[in-house]
Amino acid sequence: MTIGGIAALIVLIAGSFYFTSGKSKLNVDLERITISEVTKAPFQESIPQNGTVLPLTTIYIITADGGRVEQRYVEDGATLKKGDPILRLSNTELEMTLANNTTTVSTMLAQMQLSKVTAQQNTVSKLNNMADVQSQYNEAERIYNLDKKLYSQKVIGSQEWQTAQNNYNYLLKKKELTEEILKQDSISRQQQEEQDKQSFAGAQNTLAILKKESTTS
Repeated sequence: MTIGGIAALIVLIAGSFYFTSGKSKLNVDLERITISEVTKAPFQESIPQNGTVLPLTTIYIITADGGRVEQRYVEDGATLKKGDPILRLSNTELEMTLANNTTTVSTMLAQMQLSKVTAQQNTVSKLNNMADVQSQYNEAERIYNLDKKLYSQKVIGSQEWQTAQNNYNYLLKKKELTEEILKQDSISRQQQEEQDKQSFAGAQNTLAILKKESTTS
């Protein structure tokens, strides 16, 4: 049995040497074999690793007015340039403020137009009054000059001459007062129109800013 075991071992070693020709072998599927030309080049080896990729620069975008995201224009990792929209926000409070300011501007414009018409009517009324006073003054001046000449010639008495003087002086002062009122009215109208324009321009600027914020958000 010992001799038989030794003989079997010798046969096994001889068979292994014969089939492998003295070299190690590995059975591999043909589909997994890739044949390429051997070239001289830098050796590259890929080693898979698990990790987290972080950006070199992080920019945080802060909006002046918050809101709810209604629409997102770009996805994560997209390349953007200055001015590109990122997302659209909706802000109910901002929308209400915009609507109220729009109404305020419209109301202010209507009031300006109404005030302008009223001022023009007031001016026309003052001009008509000025025309009446001017006519009365011209007549008083004519009578004054006539009675002055007649009084100097002893044609009329002092009572009639005094009446002509009093009427002339009264209408002269009334004419001067009416002219001053008309002058002040013109100045007041110009000042009021300038103030209305400034107020309207300020309201329009506020409305434009609100519209811009509403659009950009």
